[in-house]
Amino acid sequence: MAHRTRYATQDTVNGATAGTPQRVVARGETAPLRLFCFHHAGGSAWSFAGWDRRLGPGIEVVPVSLLPRSVSVPGSPGSVSTMDDLVREVAGRFAPAFDEPYALYGHSMGSLVAYGVAQRRLAAGRRPPACFVTGAHRAPHLPAPELTTDLSDTAALELLLGLGGAGRLLRENPRRMRAAVDRLRQDLLVSATYRHPAEGHRPLPCPVHVLHGSDDPLVPLAHAAAWDRHAAGPFSLRVMPGGHFFHKEHQGLFFEELRRTLRTAGAGQRR
Repeated sequence: MAHRTRYATQDTVNGATAGTPQRVVARGETAPLRLFCFHHAGGSAWSFAGWDRRLGPGIEVVPVSLLPRSVSVPGSPGSVSTMDDLVREVAGRFAPAFDEPYALYGHSMGSLVAYGVAQRRLAAGRRPPACFVTGAHRAPHLPAPELTTDLSDTAALELLLGLGGAGRLLRENPRRMRAAVDRLRQDLLVSATYRHPAEGHRPLPCPVHVLHGSDDPLVPLAHAAAWDRHAAGPFSLRVMPGGHFFHKEHQGLFFEELRRTLRTAGAGQRR
């Protein structure tokens, strides 16, 4: 059993800037599986608020707060400008926790981060995830859609709103709107630095579960199904009703599916 702990980010505890170092707060309970969650482009660790409650006992949700991303001003202190750097930082920060049973969930851009972390673990001969779940992202060996060319503030905002990633509060709050647009632009630029290696990557030796929105305008079904190339073990694909943010549009169905997948993985860890 893994100790039930909470990886509390300094930004959630003190209201500081997202991406500052995280600390562990022991809670004395136990959970068989930790679920590390990686957010979509333009999002934050707050994207996973309330997931503990929705997934129930036995699964501890760890929303990962990523370092600030800065491609427009590379080398900015405390920031990263490439996907490799982002993955390296996350894998190093959570290395001790990854030595106990864990699963990975990435949504959209977060899928690339989660996949990169899993690959680094395999390359180092360390414990792989018990389960890898990806939502709203093409298989990593496929070329990315071009979303970063001359992306204006208006275009970035329309992308956020059109995909369902920004609600009424974002529309009505200019400061938050500006921050979200800037964050989205930088995240798209960082994602565009990803290059799938021609050799050296390994199929994941754990169950790989793909969730896909039936009306996703960015990810064709065939591109989601192509994740099977990266699974050495069980592979499954579930088409969910909704678009790129199907997990927000149909929360009941989404959490039921994720809960079932993770409980199966957690049970496997106890054998």
